[in-house]
Amino acid sequence: MKKKNPTKHDLRRRIGAIENALIELIERIANIERITSDYIEMKKDKKKFEEFLNGKYKQSKRKSS
Repeated sequence: MKKKNPTKHDLRRRIGAIENALIELIERIANIERITSDYIEMKKDKKKFEEFLNGKYKQSKRKSS
């Protein structure tokens, strides 16, 4: 049996669902960032946290060509 091609309406509905999922993900990421920032501010650990991140994710210097 041959599979039916999706209609224009099907494609619009699927794209709308993907768009809604992306919007929800963006909102969740923004909430996580806001909560993390507020927590660091509450603990008064901004400098300590920056030092921790700089140590953990230290970028190696690249050699120039």
